[in-house]
Order: sequence, then C-alpha cells, then structure tokens
Amino acid sequence: MRFAIGRTGGYVDALTLSRGRIEPFAPFVCPECGERVIVKQGVKRRLHFAHVHPCGRGESTGHHEDKWGVRQWLQAQRYTVEQEVILGSRRADLIATRHEERIVVEIQASSLSIESYVERTRHYRDNGLDVVWLASGMQPGGVATFKPWMRAELARRHTVIVPTGQALYRFVGFPVSVRRGIGHWRPVTSFDVSPFESFYHFDTHRWTQHVRQRRMTPPYPTPQYRRLILNRLYPIGMLPALMPSHCYLPLPSLWGVHIHPFTFQMVLYLNRRERPNDSVAWSIEKTCRQCDVTPTSDFLQAFEVQWRQLLNVFDVTESVEDWHVPKTLETALLNDLRLFQGFQRFMAKSYTN
Repeated sequence: MRFAIGRTGGYVDALTLSRGRIEPFAPFVCPECGERVIVKQGVKRRLHFAHVHPCGRGESTGHHEDKWGVRQWLQAQRYTVEQEVILGSRRADLIATRHEERIVVEIQASSLSIESYVERTRHYRDNGLDVVWLASGMQPGGVATFKPWMRAELARRHTVIVPTGQALYRFVGFPVSVRRGIGHWRPVTSFDVSPFESFYHFDTHRWTQHVRQRRMTPPYPTPQYRRLILNRLYPIGMLPALMPSHCYLPLPSLWGVHIHPFTFQMVLYLNRRERPNDSVAWSIEKTCRQCDVTPTSDFLQAFEVQWRQLLNVFDVTESVEDWHVPKTLETALLNDLRLFQGFQRFMAKSYTN
C-alpha cells in the first residue's frame, strides 16, 4: 500500500520518501479502514505500508484522500463517524451521528448509473437513514457540468457537494441545459439547504445572457422539437425567438427532468395556451409525457409549486394567453432584462428582510 495517515493527520507517500524520512510520522493508520499499518520493505519489493490485519479494500488514492478529508470535516462539525459500515447488502462509506441525527455519506468517485443511485438511496432510506452523495473528483467553479445522478441529487437535496481536501463546497443554482448549470459554489457548514437559496443569489446578467443566446440561436429542428414546438408556433404566427419572457423562468426544480429547461417551459406554455381549462398539474404531466422524460418522484409537485410562486412574484397569472408576446427581438431582450432585474431586486430585498 502506497499511502497511509501519519500521526499529524496528513497523507504519507511511501513511494516518494525514504524509510528515514517516513519514520518520524509514525504511528500510521490505513486511510480506508482506520486500522494500524506498518512500514515494510523487502528484497524484491520497494518501501510500502502493510496492514497488520488486511482490510481487503481496493479503492483509488483520490477516493481515500476524499474519504479522509470528509471524515475530518465531519468530526470538526462534532459528528461521530463510523467508516465502512455494512447495512444489509450495502457498505456505506461513512455514517455520521450527531445528537439524534444519523446520516450516510457516500463519496462517489466512479461512474454511477441513475438506476443505481435511486436504488442505493432507497436502500438507505428503507433502513431509516438519510444519505448525502458527494461528487468526488469534481472541481467547483465556472459553469458546472453534472452527470445524471448529480442532477437527481440536485433535485432531491437542492445541491451537490464536492469534497476538496478537508473542506466541502456545495453548488446552488439553475439548469441551463441538459447537463450544465449556472450558480454559486459555497463552503458547506451544514447539509441542510433551503430550496429558495438559489433565488436569493440570482445573477441577472448571467441568466439574461443565456436567454439572449437561446433567442438568437436558430433552433435545430429535431423531429421532437418540430412536433412539439415549431409545428405549433407557426400556425399562430409566432417565432421561437419571440416567446414570452416567462418561458425562461429560473426553476431549480427542473433538475428533476433530463431535458433542456427552456424547451420544457416552451412546451408547457403551448400546452396551457391550447388547453387553458386543463389543470396545471395535468399540463405539467402532459409536458413530461410529450418530451419522453421520466421525472423524479417528487418533480411534478415541486415544479408546480415553484412555477406558481414565480408567476405570483412576477404578478402574472397561469392563464398564459394573457402573457405579453414581444413583436421584435429587441423588445424581447429588453423585456427579459427588465423582468429579471426586477426579480433580482425583489429577492435581494426579501433576503435582507
């Protein structure tokens, strides 16, 4: 074994140090199981660490480092931490306990299918434990790109957490494509995140830039896009670039479906326009079916609540036929800017109060 944890709490690399330089860091423990390890060197083998009793685990160095750093962070937050705990047919990376709170912390470095994410999350919850998934190896900053399981975590917990050393950073923001999102990375002080936090830090400039790009980019007419949008817009004399500004609302609940957030809202707008007497709940479910997406378990309710709340903030009704439709691109861009600047001022005021 190449790495071990020394007496100072840091990683010690047997490959780059001599025995004389390693010994002052003794005693050593395994970064995976926490058991004691010793320094060994044979005739045919270079300097390495070895278990007194083998732990039988084979994970990457990065995963070891992140697990150790997360454990240190949890202990600094006054959690009692258990490592490599067997729960039925699963082995949890860490279980953290504080007062009556007991959570599983999974540090995911390798690829993970959305089916496996859902099954493992359900397994822990069936055992009475909440679970927090950490995206090991992901670098916080810039425009973030999320794998499907990360989008599901964003929909479930309103954030994705990334371990970096002995610190954790969480993302709060909005989806701007099927894989990417814009928002802010903030140091983690608690696993609890308000579903409204992304609104309080809303960035008008970045959001309107994405809407502007969407309006000015000619649509790529896939069969689905043509069937759901183009063939329904042209008969009423409307262009995709001239959709109402309210078709571009920032909605973090849209992490719960694997479709472009603006496309989803455009299809919903047309469904509400064509069938104004339908319930909002049915219009949302119908939009999911038309887009061939399977939403997360609580998406329908979460989206409806957020959508109604934002419309109320913008002082418009769910009767989309009353929404203002711009006549020119310049008017549309000006409407976008005014709308979202007003929204940012409103959220900033409510946050300070």
